[in-house]
Amino acid sequence: MRAITRRTAVLAASLLAMAACGAAGEGNGNSSSANTDGAATGDMYIGEEDAPVTLVEYASWTCPHCLQFKNDVIAKVKEEYVSTGKVKFVFREFPTAPANITVAGFAIARCAGEDKYFDVLDELFERQMAIISIARDGGQVKAALQQIAANHGITDPAAFDQCLQDSGIRKSIAAAVGQGEDAGVTGTPTVFINGEEPDGTQWRTWEGMQTALNEALGEDAPAAEPAAAESETTAPTETSDPAETPAAAGESDMDAESGDTGTSEPASEEPTPE
Repeated sequence: MRAITRRTAVLAASLLAMAACGAAGEGNGNSSSANTDGAATGDMYIGEEDAPVTLVEYASWTCPHCLQFKNDVIAKVKEEYVSTGKVKFVFREFPTAPANITVAGFAIARCAGEDKYFDVLDELFERQMAIISIARDGGQVKAALQQIAANHGITDPAAFDQCLQDSGIRKSIAAAVGQGEDAGVTGTPTVFINGEEPDGTQWRTWEGMQTALNEALGEDAPAAEPAAAESETTAPTETSDPAETPAAAGESDMDAESGDTGTSEPASEEPTPE
């Protein structure tokens, strides 16, 4: 039986992220009840709400495999299926280590609002390697995240700190993780097409995803391109151990004073913030 679940660590990591930014535990001690106006707190998706096929992805912006999958597969899904009204794409946060940095990034995306969520997410993925490198070198991760926030309208340092204190944001991220746990998600990326997890691993390639989506749509699969198929690689899945203690995340910081980014992945339990 799991002593520590992913949701518990997600919530713990959110408090660690706040503490790392100097936002938690100050003033009257009511940081957990802070609320950011205009923040996105529901399921995040793009495409037509009533599209015939719903593709749900559980992923983390600090997961290298998720970055590869985003670039090789999801970008094309958006262009060929989402923009044409065939597919509704839902993104659900499933944070991987370093937990506090990952949760902070997701919080910024939600604080930017529904209309900017995916723009922030794109920039987080684009800066994945740079931010992880900064963290490993003990650099100013906070400054890097503040710059991303500022690029999308969160320019006030106080607003940045308040974002990381937003109880609704933490509940939303924990709820997304909880949905993944309930569906049996153990690694990232993981996808579901109309509520069903595809068999095998071919969905991690563009050709395989096309086949799966066309099957769900009742359409014929496109003719294969042998040259492209031979060169295409399959994005692996970054697995996680939900029973692993998130203590290492507590050792991580977003300031230069700490170069330890932590190695454990978030877990979960009650989606109620501390």
